[in-house]
Amino acid sequence: MHPPSAHIQHPLSEDSRQHLIEANRREYGHLYDLLTFADPEKLAAASAERAELLQWLEQRAAFGYAGTKVNCTGLSPGCRSCGDGSWSCLFINGRCNGRCFYCPTPQDDDGPPVTNGLPFTSPDDYAAYVAAFGFSGVSISGGEPLLTPELTLSYLSAVRARCGDSIHLWLYTNGTLLTADLCSRLRDAGLNEIRFDLGAVRYNLKKLRLAVGCIDTVTVEIPAVPEDEELLKGKMVEMAEAGVKHLNLHQMRLTPHNFGPLTERGYTFLHGEKITVLESELCALRLVRFGLEQGIPLPVNYCSFPYKRRFQHAASRRRAAMSVCTPEETVTEAGYLRTVSAAGVRYFETAFLQHPSYRCPFEKIALETGRSLYLERRPLTPVLELSAAERAALDAGNPPERIARFEQIVSGMAEYF
Repeated sequence: MHPPSAHIQHPLSEDSRQHLIEANRREYGHLYDLLTFADPEKLAAASAERAELLQWLEQRAAFGYAGTKVNCTGLSPGCRSCGDGSWSCLFINGRCNGRCFYCPTPQDDDGPPVTNGLPFTSPDDYAAYVAAFGFSGVSISGGEPLLTPELTLSYLSAVRARCGDSIHLWLYTNGTLLTADLCSRLRDAGLNEIRFDLGAVRYNLKKLRLAVGCIDTVTVEIPAVPEDEELLKGKMVEMAEAGVKHLNLHQMRLTPHNFGPLTERGYTFLHGEKITVLESELCALRLVRFGLEQGIPLPVNYCSFPYKRRFQHAASRRRAAMSVCTPEETVTEAGYLRTVSAAGVRYFETAFLQHPSYRCPFEKIALETGRSLYLERRPLTPVLELSAAERAALDAGNPPERIARFEQIVSGMAEYF
C-alpha cells in the first residue's frame, strides 16, 4: 500500500463527491449511464500506481502551481506566462481541417476572433486590449489558425507593433498547412513560439521541421493518448533530435462533442469538476518518468486538468478583479473580490463584457483605439457572518472551509473517484 502523495489533493467529503457526481450526471443526461467509471478495485490499483509514479517524480522533477503541473523545470516561455496568469488566448477562428478524435469542441464556429468571451474584429483593438491589461503573453489558437493565415498574421503584427519585445507570442497549429514561406512570414510578424498538435498527423514531424531554425521556440503540445504510449516513447527521442525544445502533455477530458469517439475506445472515466480519462493521466506520468529515466534532452511537463481548470480560470478572474478593486477590497488567490465589514465577509466575481447587462454594477474601460469594454461586478454571496475565530483564521491566511473556495486555489492533483 503506497502512502498518498503530497501532490494529491486532500480527500473530498462525501457530500462534495456526490455534488460533483450529480453535476456530471446533469451534464450528460441519459448518456451518463453509458459511461464506464472505475470500480473500487480499479480505483485502488490506479491510485497506487499514481502514488508510486508521483513519489518517484517528487525526487527528480519540479512540481509547480500547487502541485497540479508535473515537471516544471524547463517550461516554455508561453507556459510560464500561462502559469503566471498574464496570458491572453485569442481564438482567431473556430474551424479546423483536422478530425482529431479527442478534440473537445465541434470546430464549426464562423464567428470573429474572440478572447475571454469578447469578440475583436479589429487587430488594433485587440492589441490595445493586450496593452491595457498588461499581458506578458498572447497565444493565437482556433480552430486552426493557419486556415486563415492573413487574419492570423494581422493580429500577430498588431500586437507586436503595439507591445514591442515585452510580449511573448505563440501559436497553436496541427501544422498541416505550414509552408517554409508561411513560417518565415509568421517569424517576421513577431511569432516567438509555435506549438504543434502532432496527434493530428500521427506524430509525423515533417512539417514541424520547417519551423526548427526559423521560429525561436518549437514546442509539441498533445493530449496523452494511452494507446500511443509506446509510440510516443520513440517519438520523444525523435523530437529531441529534431530540435523540439518542449513537450507538453495534457489530460484528456470528456465533452459532449467527443463523447462518441472516447467511449468507443473503452477508456475508464473519472468524476470531478469535469469528467476526465483515467488512462490518460497515468500515461502522461509514465512518459514524464520515461524521459527522465532515459535522459532524453527534451523537457516534458504534464499539464493536468486541475491545473487548467483552477489556475487558468483563477487568472482570468484575478485580472478582471484587479482592474476594479477598491482600497477597501482584496483580490483573493482564487481571483474573487472580497469585502470584509463588521457584519462579515462578502465575495464578488468580476467579468469582462462587450455590453453591460445592467443587472449588476459595472465600470467602463476605454481602450486607446476608442473601443470600450465593461467590467461587471457580480455578487456571489450575501454577507456571511464570521465568528471571532473565523475572522482570525481568515486574517492568518487559513480561511474557514465554508469560504475556502473563494479564497484559495485547491492544491494537488484530483482525487480518483
